[in-house]
Amino acid sequence: MRATQMVQAIKAPWIIFSSFLRKIYIQRGLIKNFVIRDLRSRYIGSFMGFFWSVIHPIVLVVSYTFIFAVVFKIRPTPSSGTDNFPLFLFCGILPWLFFSDTLLRSSTAIIENSNLITKTLFPSEILPLTILLSGLVNHAIGFGILLVMLFWVVGKVSILILLMPVYLFFLMLFTLGLSWLISSLNVFVRDVSQILSVLLTFWFWFTPIFFEPRQIANLEWLAVLMRMNPLAHVVSGYRDCILHVPGRAPDIGSLLILAASSLLVFILGGLFFRNIKREFVDVL
Repeated sequence: MRATQMVQAIKAPWIIFSSFLRKIYIQRGLIKNFVIRDLRSRYIGSFMGFFWSVIHPIVLVVSYTFIFAVVFKIRPTPSSGTDNFPLFLFCGILPWLFFSDTLLRSSTAIIENSNLITKTLFPSEILPLTILLSGLVNHAIGFGILLVMLFWVVGKVSILILLMPVYLFFLMLFTLGLSWLISSLNVFVRDVSQILSVLLTFWFWFTPIFFEPRQIANLEWLAVLMRMNPLAHVVSGYRDCILHVPGRAPDIGSLLILAASSLLVFILGGLFFRNIKREFVDVL
């Protein structure tokens, strides 16, 4: 009897979460319309439109390259797969921009669409998802720029680049799970979005965007922090796939840690959002 109760206790959250995902899938037509609406609101009417998606990452790479490569004379180590700092930097900053932009925009998504939530039976869980899918378009544009830079500097592309969608998939799960959590919390505590901005600043500098994890191996506390940081595994995975070092494959252990943490955050974030969304109308 006790064993049966334990099995039911384990199965119950999964049944609830699978029902939550099924409802999202049913709304796929609405999700598509909201993604199109989000892209139009960001770029339609803008003088340069989608060109801003190209300018933003390029300006960041150029400015950081000037500071770190020109002023501080920092160069990638031979184990990174390239001695070109802009290429090394772009590989790391591209997934970070997708993550941080999605999280910041999702944090206020419920509040900004309060008129839909309070007046209709609106599936509010799709709002962070539409922002993530909209950000995926910008990420694809940035990846296109990265490919051009890769061909320009290296002249070839490694076959391992085909593994990049695996890292992107788990990054999307992790980002969406956090987006559900943050967006729902911000409905009740409006300081959450401001706290998030501060946390992302620290998170940025503790992610190996400007350096390799191997370079801080002698700092045990920092190395442990890197292993606990899913974005560190994503950045390292992107670099291993794009800047392939002959004889070295992407770290499977790192990928497993990323997969486990992403799935955990995705499920917990979805369950939290599902359970708390019924209170949105009372607060908004």
